[in-house]
Amino acid sequence: MDTFHIGKRDRVSRHGLYYFDFVNLLRLGILIVLFFYFLMGTNQVSAQENNPPSRLKGLIQEAVVNNPEIQAMRAEWQAAKLRVPQASALPDPMVGYTVMGPMLETRLGPQEEAYEFEQVIPFPGKLFEKRKIASSQARLAEAQLNRAKRDLILKVSETYFDFYAARANLETLEEVYDLLLNFARAAESFYATLKGPQQDVNKAQIEVTEVLQKKLLLRQQKQSLLEMLSVLVNRDIKEEEIQSLPVLHVPNQPLELDELISRARQIRPELNEAAAAFQAAQHTSRLSKYEYAPDISVGFQYFEIGGGGTSDPDDGQDAWMIPIKFTIPLWQNRIVPAVNEARENLRASRARLKDAENLSVYEVKNAFYRFTASKEIVDLYEKVLLPQAELALRSEIAGYETDKTNFIDLIDRERVYLNAQIAYHQALADSLKSFAALERTVGFDLEDENE
Repeated sequence: MDTFHIGKRDRVSRHGLYYFDFVNLLRLGILIVLFFYFLMGTNQVSAQENNPPSRLKGLIQEAVVNNPEIQAMRAEWQAAKLRVPQASALPDPMVGYTVMGPMLETRLGPQEEAYEFEQVIPFPGKLFEKRKIASSQARLAEAQLNRAKRDLILKVSETYFDFYAARANLETLEEVYDLLLNFARAAESFYATLKGPQQDVNKAQIEVTEVLQKKLLLRQQKQSLLEMLSVLVNRDIKEEEIQSLPVLHVPNQPLELDELISRARQIRPELNEAAAAFQAAQHTSRLSKYEYAPDISVGFQYFEIGGGGTSDPDDGQDAWMIPIKFTIPLWQNRIVPAVNEARENLRASRARLKDAENLSVYEVKNAFYRFTASKEIVDLYEKVLLPQAELALRSEIAGYETDKTNFIDLIDRERVYLNAQIAYHQALADSLKSFAALERTVGFDLEDENE
């Protein structure tokens, strides 16, 4: 630690006594407070090593289970799966019962009652395609659910990291505020003893007011972010639950860009969603062509014949028949437009799938480059900007001790260092948000690759 020397001046009062210079003593007190605060801030920066945001994982797991939108989409996915066996089921058969009139006579006697059964059987292949369509729609619903989950995970992560930055900056401003109050009192004392100008007092008071304003804004922002977390998790989150946030660090990128693109093509929800829609359109197009084929109806009819009315040996013998019917795909003004419609929908789905593939490559690259740049910015703060601000502040403290710099310069240097700390916290949060956005883009957790 630097050694600060007390400047003592021999001054004679009107009673002829020497006394200790009050101004230099007050200056020493300010320097001690400033220096210890400065060391405390430096220790906070150096402590940012390998402390994972475990609380974030708990919030994400809770949100995925309890979020109402996710619950709704999970139920829709389950409903879509239940439509698969329905799609391949035969139509309900028809049964009938007929009471004959008294005048309906046959060779073997009067017809009294008739029973019938009929089952429509779609042309072979129709039910298969319908089942494939329902299966594709179920996969589409699953992909939409996974996309909603990834969106929710990203939203929770971004809100958590913004809350972290607000908390860290608010803690910094709280310390700055107390420090500036000491500066203001010191400036007022200097001015009262004619050792400092009025502008020092004004400058200190302005700095105190500006920091107070930033504190109020950050408190409001922190509360809003806490409410957003409560909405995403679907329960009231108290600040005490995340009172002691872990010190965050930027994770390493475990995969190269080409590997990320390759994995995204297999896992990314948007691609799975587009692929499922394309498969559904394919089967819909095939099903539309089956409209040219007839459906079959097979039935069974049984007639009760009254006896005793004829001399025929088969008098009163019941009769039965098996009717077979076919539909005639006659109305082409219905079938042809339906086939053309399905073909155009298939073309649109194919184009959307290609667009999703191209967009996937771009978004993965863009997210990768943004994260890489943000990580470099954090490294720049940790290795260059913060050490430079620290060195400048040390120099200013030393200069103020020896009367080589003034009070205004000391305030400015301290503000530069503190602004660098605040900007660093925001840059760290932005980098972590960029990493979360990269995970959202590729569709899987990259931190699992580091384990």
